[in-house]
Amino acid sequence: MKDNIKFYICDDNSDFANKTKKEIGLILNGRCKYEITAFSSGTELIKQFDIQNADAVLLDIDMPEMNGFEAAALLQKRKEDILIIFVTGHEDKVYHSYDYHPFWFMRKSHMHDLKVVISKLLRKIDAEDERKRLTFNLKTENRTIEIDINTVTYIESYKNDIIIWDRALGKKQIRCKITEAEKQLYPLNIIRIQNGILVNCRYISKITSREVILTDGTQLGLSRSKIDFVREEYQNFVRRTLV
Repeated sequence: MKDNIKFYICDDNSDFANKTKKEIGLILNGRCKYEITAFSSGTELIKQFDIQNADAVLLDIDMPEMNGFEAAALLQKRKEDILIIFVTGHEDKVYHSYDYHPFWFMRKSHMHDLKVVISKLLRKIDAEDERKRLTFNLKTENRTIEIDINTVTYIESYKNDIIIWDRALGKKQIRCKITEAEKQLYPLNIIRIQNGILVNCRYISKITSREVILTDGTQLGLSRSKIDFVREEYQNFVRRTLV
């Protein structure tokens, strides 16, 4: 779970905003660290968002001066992946809300659904946070390459280069020594199985005395001197993922 979730509520009805703030606090309490701030206008919301953005915004549609749709458009210009929950007393607004790709749409008469919606929101935030944490900037000899630890299956050495095999993007050859790649990627469970190959533990299917077999059937030679190391590292990885 993300270390601290920042939640903004914007509604010109301050009583409704404060009540919703308390309800969300009760839902989040004990599940994660959080900050919830309520605003009475879209202008106040945007002003604060420019100072410090949030992970999610519960946004009333029917507000004077700046309505929820106008506020949503401004928020998305500042943070494209902002999660917006539209709230309104008018059900017909739901169709217009689709233009802004909200995370959810709630009617004020159905606020008892808030617990379910917030639980889904937490799972979304958690999944996105995990995805970002597994995007790694690999420093090479002349540049930095962004790689997705979730999709890289293995890396092999080729002269003074490495070839990254990625199940989503195919293969990519870059100027980098495999020893330098190993130093950076070992903490992310990508381990050396022989002089010229690093393997992502996430894709190991089987380890024999001679080879490492990946989930897609790829067979990679395993150095005798690395057998115990590879087995131990893989077992440790599995234990951590089961916690």
